[in-house]
Amino acid sequence: MIRLPTIEHASGLVQEVQSGARVASRVTVKAVIWEGQRLRLLHSPRWSCYKFAGGGTETGESHAVALARELREELGAELLELGLPLLTVTELSWAQEAAADVFQMDSFYYPCQVRLGQHPPTLEAYEAELGLTPCLVTPAQAATANARAQAQAAAPRWLRREVAVLRALEQVG
Repeated sequence: MIRLPTIEHASGLVQEVQSGARVASRVTVKAVIWEGQRLRLLHSPRWSCYKFAGGGTETGESHAVALARELREELGAELLELGLPLLTVTELSWAQEAAADVFQMDSFYYPCQVRLGQHPPTLEAYEAELGLTPCLVTPAQAATANARAQAQAAAPRWLRREVAVLRALEQVG
């Protein structure tokens, strides 16, 4: 498994964690769905960018169960096969919770085989607002588009993570 460098959304957060800051954490799981040389990703016309299908695990939920739920919700797909994690990345930002100083999100990217068209997608409000629709794109095309989108004012913070993941997948693809 490839471990990408920690992404700090504000400088000094790694040092804060190492110094004993109170950390609130979340785990997310993402689907890496190859179809030939292209990836099945979610496209946002609002930002002209791409993101991997997936989301946060709920309390007590396994990565496989969480990913199956997210694929059903975002792609209308059934998870057929889940491989071993390809890569992981940790993101740090200032916590919004009063009980924590730093928010840590650990994202795990899994190779998946899916059966599409099994359910109608049921996007969450923020996903619908982004206009997320499934598409096929090469990692290089998605990384380039995401890097462009990242340069826009008020661009989503997750673009930084997705660019790093896409660049890593270009190397192992």
